[in-house]
Amino acid sequence: MKHPAPGSLRHRVLDYIQVHSLLLPEETVLVGVSGGPDSVCLAHLLAGLQEELRIRLHLAHLNHQLRGPDAEADAEYVSGLAQRLGLPITVHSQDVASYKARRHLSLETAARQVRYGFFGRLARSLGVGRVGVGHTADDQVETILLHLVRGTGMRGLKGMAPLSSAPVSTHPTLWVARPLLEVSRQETEAYCLANDLRPRQDISNYSPAYL
Repeated sequence: MKHPAPGSLRHRVLDYIQVHSLLLPEETVLVGVSGGPDSVCLAHLLAGLQEELRIRLHLAHLNHQLRGPDAEADAEYVSGLAQRLGLPITVHSQDVASYKARRHLSLETAARQVRYGFFGRLARSLGVGRVGVGHTADDQVETILLHLVRGTGMRGLKGMAPLSSAPVSTHPTLWVARPLLEVSRQETEAYCLANDLRPRQDISNYSPAYL
């Protein structure tokens, strides 16, 4: 399948944001950045669209303390990216494995709860109402398939919405925006390559140990 050139991505994402009213003018947007291609692509694109969208950005990175030196390197990379883009950033570390054990959760569920809890607390402290995340069209397909595997029926076919309320109690009015939901992972990787962003790769994403 042939994808559009990375240069066209800016216009497509801008149109998607405007059509779905994902980001509001004159507001600060929190952007979750793991260091992987999708979130790095999102941060770079939004940094270039700040003036046009009339928004301000604040990057957020959570070290889940699951991958030792690799996780520390991820945090250093994202901090360097923020400096390169001239953006403020908050980096936080939390022991997800301990959280998982205390609450008897799967690792994926524990990581998601800790991550969004961090986003919620930070957004509230900054007076921010929206957090942008790098979910792509590939994530959308994976989400729908997982819903069907888990037996959610027709409801699972809906997948993720471009804009939805955040699953956190720390900030009940926080919204999650997904500007890349119609962009493929192949495109985010091509965009990062074209812009010399050199994102990090989390090998656990390819492990069959995680659903």
